[in-house]
Amino acid sequence: MTRLIEIALCDDNVEDIEIIRMLAEQFASEHPEFPIRLSAFNSAEELLRFIESNGGFDLYILDVLMPDITGIHLAEIIRRRGERAEIVFLTVSRDYAVDAFSVSACGYVLKPVCKGSFDDAVLRAVQKKNETLTVKTKDGLRRIPLYNIVMIESFNHTREITMTDDSVLETSATLSELFEQLSGYENFYMPHRAYIANLDHTVGVIRYDMLMLGDRRIPIPKNQFVTVRDVVQNYFFKRKNL
Repeated sequence: MTRLIEIALCDDNVEDIEIIRMLAEQFASEHPEFPIRLSAFNSAEELLRFIESNGGFDLYILDVLMPDITGIHLAEIIRRRGERAEIVFLTVSRDYAVDAFSVSACGYVLKPVCKGSFDDAVLRAVQKKNETLTVKTKDGLRRIPLYNIVMIESFNHTREITMTDDSVLETSATLSELFEQLSGYENFYMPHRAYIANLDHTVGVIRYDMLMLGDRRIPIPKNQFVTVRDVVQNYFFKRKNL
């Protein structure tokens, strides 16, 4: 059974909160196979106090323009806590796309929020939290949530799978075998013949490295730099119309 997806909504506009509550109720009614629970907060301070005492969420829906602490700044604080949750911004403008990229957000939803945009954002979080990769290790078989994979490196005769909690899992499966399983997901990409990167955990691209979460880097061949840069950029901007 799909596990419960915890959603935090933070918006200082009461009317917008009520609209999204209604959309959440509709989603729950239409998709009983994807259980969700929405918790609403009127300010960034209220949300931060809650997660400090009770832990984080699977999906954050954050209004960009809030007093005192903006949605972008709030997302930065959430990321500094080490959370790898999905983040979606609510905004009346598309001008915050680059800021959304800087905090590894999966995109933004334009206000007023429509049913299609809300459903897409929730389904994305549900799918990422429940899909897995099965790999052979020295101890047997392991199922790994895809969202927890940061990168995979081919090292000597083993492949090292780096996870979001900084743990590393070794497998004897070849990189081509692993990528064959992952190639159906648009967020997995090979910027180098010895690496597979999860674009959802890509922080940026500089000459000549792909920057990943946890201060990790994947080297980019010089003749592939423009291609890799464009792939990362296009992947993110595809998510601007959730």
